[in-house]
Amino acid sequence: MVAPDPLSHWIVLLDIEDFSLRPVTAQATLHEELYHVVEFALARAGLDLDRCLVQDRGDGVLILVPSGTSPTRLLRELVRGLEDALVEHRGKYNDDHRMRLRAGLHQGVVIQRGERWTSDAINDLARLVDAKPVKQVLARARRAHLVLVVSEEIHRSVVLGRFPGIDPAAYLPADFVTKHDEPRRGWVTVPGYPAPPGLPAEPGESPRDRERTGGASGTGDDAGGVGGGADTGSPAPPPMPHIHDVTGSQIVVGDGALAVSGDYVEGDKNVHHHTHGVDGTVGLRRVAPTDGS
Repeated sequence: MVAPDPLSHWIVLLDIEDFSLRPVTAQATLHEELYHVVEFALARAGLDLDRCLVQDRGDGVLILVPSGTSPTRLLRELVRGLEDALVEHRGKYNDDHRMRLRAGLHQGVVIQRGERWTSDAINDLARLVDAKPVKQVLARARRAHLVLVVSEEIHRSVVLGRFPGIDPAAYLPADFVTKHDEPRRGWVTVPGYPAPPGLPAEPGESPRDRERTGGASGTGDDAGGVGGGADTGSPAPPPMPHIHDVTGSQIVVGDGALAVSGDYVEGDKNVHHHTHGVDGTVGLRRVAPTDGS
């Protein structure tokens, strides 16, 4: 079978920190609340959820944004919207339901066969979001609500452009090695921090050497000598914005997760496709998982 022509998309991937460690009732709440966070953040970037293609991952969500979207507005406003929505969420729930996100942004081509997506760009972004240095940054940044990692391409073309509202100095490189022994680099920032804690300000060793020596030193608070420094405590939270329910959506909680062609997910997972009904409701419709490689 001849593969269909691919389409270019901005790709957003969100994962909830420590999702599998929560009680199942907390997982259900977080799963539903994530969509309210996403809807609000996309609206800040001038996007409606129904203009995007969305696939559910159980502990996160994968979004294909139309290629005509302004990359600077997407990067700037999506991060601001996620931060504001997560602050609002934090004010409503206890620690069992606290939501902190690892977010990633990339661009690339995607082959779509119905509800199945195949894309090296998606696989690369998933490796960035799941990389050990990115997880360590969020673990160190105790008062943060999210960590954002962008690909080298996004960093070069968008972040370094010095566009309004995007500070290149707030990004540091995060080097790691994939399970196939491929060196990779993402660029990490943490809203509310001058630099992401736990990353060296001047990377002077190869990703393979850093992996062999354990990478950034631990995930605790003793971040001395690293570019982002230590998290010294939690200041009083800023005023919480009021978030309207953008769609009045009803979320059907599924029991599976996205499986995209590639090797970035482990185990067999069901795919749920995020759909919008004619009556304005939102649901998750189960489809077959994609083939791994």
